[in-house]
Amino acid sequence: MRKILQQLNQEVGVKGSMVISPDGLVIMEELGEDLDHQIVAAMASNMLQAIKNGLGMLGQDKFSRLILMSAHGRIVFVDIEQACLLVVTDRNLNIDWTLMEIDGVAHRLKNSWKIE
Repeated sequence: MRKILQQLNQEVGVKGSMVISPDGLVIMEELGEDLDHQIVAAMASNMLQAIKNGLGMLGQDKFSRLILMSAHGRIVFVDIEQACLLVVTDRNLNIDWTLMEIDGVAHRLKNSWKIE
C-alpha cells in the first residue's frame, strides 16, 4: 500500500496521499513534510461523516468520489470500500489527467485490500 501511495505522489501536482478508515484512523500515509497527517485525517474524517450523513438524508448510502476545492489546492476523496483514499493536489493542476491516475490507484488499492 505504501508503494502505491509513493508512486501516486510522483504524479505532477500531487502533494501527498493517505488511506483512512471510515472512522478517520490513518491506515497509511505518504503526505510529505508540508502536510500534517493528523490535521488532514481529522478534517477528512469530519468531512466524510458529514457527507455520509447528508447522503443518508437523501436516501443514498455511499459516494464514489468527492473533490474539495480551496484557494490553496484540492483534496480528492475516493471510496475504496473498506477505507477512503485521500489525495492532496496543487490548485493549478489539470485535475482531469490526475483523476485518471487517482482512479487507477483506487482500483489497485481495492484489489490489494482483498488479497491482504
